[in-house]
Amino acid sequence: MHGGKDYRESVVITQEVKTAIAKLVNLAPAHNPVNLTGIEAVENILGEVKQVAVFDTAFHGNIPDAAAIYPGPFEWVEQDIIRYGFHGISHQYCAERTADILGKDLPSLRIITCHLGNGCSLAAIKNGHSVDTTMGFTPLDGLMMGSRSGSVDPGILIYLLQQDIYTVEQLNNLLNKASGLSGISGISSDMRQIKAAISQGNQRAQLAFDIYVHRLCSSIGAMLASLGGLDALIFTAGIGENAPEIRQAACEAFEFLGIQIDAVKNTSKPVDEDISTSDSAIKVLVIHTQEDWQIARECYKLL
Repeated sequence: MHGGKDYRESVVITQEVKTAIAKLVNLAPAHNPVNLTGIEAVENILGEVKQVAVFDTAFHGNIPDAAAIYPGPFEWVEQDIIRYGFHGISHQYCAERTADILGKDLPSLRIITCHLGNGCSLAAIKNGHSVDTTMGFTPLDGLMMGSRSGSVDPGILIYLLQQDIYTVEQLNNLLNKASGLSGISGISSDMRQIKAAISQGNQRAQLAFDIYVHRLCSSIGAMLASLGGLDALIFTAGIGENAPEIRQAACEAFEFLGIQIDAVKNTSKPVDEDISTSDSAIKVLVIHTQEDWQIARECYKLL
């Protein structure tokens, strides 16, 4: 999950790598410990067979300092409190797959990849590299998600702590597990259930959908600024691949840029397909993300 500042590409696992993964447990407590357990289990069973660590943060490892460094005290940088970004394996796969589908060289394309699942993030990809992303020091930053809030005014959190309304642990649980689509709708973190409730006239479900789209479009706009233009907009992961309403709403917001999607293609369960019209100024693709395949490719490069 987390490679920190030192691991910005996949590596063959050594004792040094294992020690680094262990040290980063505090930044990825739900993932790095079980990843390390898996590594050690394979060592115990298969002995000296080579293993590869493919870090979910690595693809974002070279985003510019202006995008990576938070405007707090500079001491944060010295404490490695920076924007790391996540879903890097998915963003990398989708960028490379986009180039394949369009028959273009990846470095020639300016791409925004929208990984929209229970966790959500965007990446701005230029010259084949991530130059900006929405998740930050933790996966809680950025877009509204299934049960995570995404970005909120930090003053809200200070206020709640000052009022003794929540403990730190309760606030952590609230932001990660009781916010987002679930928190606003009061129904579910699952977009399918949100859409079903909307069809029955549920106003909170509609509000959750509207906030989700607003936050998505706002962040796409931010990624556009980082790229200075756009050649392809990509939708992937559970919501990105299976919610045509979300794709339509996001594209409609950017019709002023010349984005046009084919309504029939958009609603026909597209997989690895360009759903834009022939006269669209920007390509719009739906890609089935294959993080396991990307991991295998990274292993192949090293071994």
